[in-house]
Amino acid sequence: MPRAAPLARLRRFAGLALLVPGLLGAAESPPRAAPSRPGAPATEKTPATRPPIRRIGRVEHVALADAARALGLAFTAGDQGRRATLKGPGVSAVFEAESREATLNGLRLFLGEPVALAGGVLSLSRADFERAVAPVLRPGFGLEPRPAPKVIVLDAGHGGNDPGRVNASLKVNEKTLTLDVARRARRLLEADGFKVVLTRESDTFIALPQRAAAANLVQADAFVSIHFNALPQDARTSGVEVYTFPPRGLRSTNSWSPGAKEDAEHHASPVHRVDGWSALLAHTLHGRLVGDLKAPDRGRKLMHLAVLRPLQAPGVLVECGFLTSEAEARRIATPAYRQELAAALAAGIRDYARAVEAARRPPRAAPSSR
Repeated sequence: MPRAAPLARLRRFAGLALLVPGLLGAAESPPRAAPSRPGAPATEKTPATRPPIRRIGRVEHVALADAARALGLAFTAGDQGRRATLKGPGVSAVFEAESREATLNGLRLFLGEPVALAGGVLSLSRADFERAVAPVLRPGFGLEPRPAPKVIVLDAGHGGNDPGRVNASLKVNEKTLTLDVARRARRLLEADGFKVVLTRESDTFIALPQRAAAANLVQADAFVSIHFNALPQDARTSGVEVYTFPPRGLRSTNSWSPGAKEDAEHHASPVHRVDGWSALLAHTLHGRLVGDLKAPDRGRKLMHLAVLRPLQAPGVLVECGFLTSEAEARRIATPAYRQELAAALAAGIRDYARAVEAARRPPRAAPSSR
């Protein structure tokens, strides 16, 4: 089916969505190293077989030494075997025993399971290796190929009777800011030849499942939901966060907090089919927001978000800053900074598109021995 036809039908879909809100049904509801680009795509040097799987308790794991070999990376251990580093040309990852926080190409990554130390061997959960780490260190490794990205859906969070976060002193609200950033990013991406669709073009309320349905309708190659953050009674915390939907059976990052409810889901969602590509998209956006904007890095995290669950394309949600931070909110309130935010998002999407296209290229033939 030609991809242009669904784009032409989006306005009709949006009208139906507004006239019949229930049309699609309800959804459940330390110093930082400079980030680097994703690793090289898998080539003929990458072993065809995946690393061995071992079970520790109820969770399947991959030894980090085996993970390094499978990805063609160097493995080193330190801190009396409690720390491991995987490193290759332009990529690196650092893991600590019994920690859910890792560093991937200089960026903070919150894993779905803590790094295990059993029998003197450091291991990563299989889901974290296959769905969060390998797709960044070796784009395309173990994943179904994706088409070269052409259609990008930008989702401006909130709208209509849902203002989102509000900074009363600056007289700004999230719904207005997200739409402005989305429009700016659209112009930049269209100049690069992408087809860009906004889930909302004006100050209207669009239900979460309808946003994902719009992306599926136009056969999106990537979906980016744009938001701003807030912490009540906290005027100092600032920075960016990037969220992906957790792989099947893993918990949201915040569910590990003391007193929080465990929220792992064990049923498959449409977006699970592209977990690895969502991780790569999240990483490229994360790197640009932190690196280009020099924003504090609050990490790439997991959350069972209703706007991502029904997606049939790689999707992420980005929190572009805190409206409760006095200093950060003042920057966000300026058109110049929102243009920088839009430029960082557009650059991250371009980085993702290049990585996807590189992963699609056939391996180069080994040089002749003659």
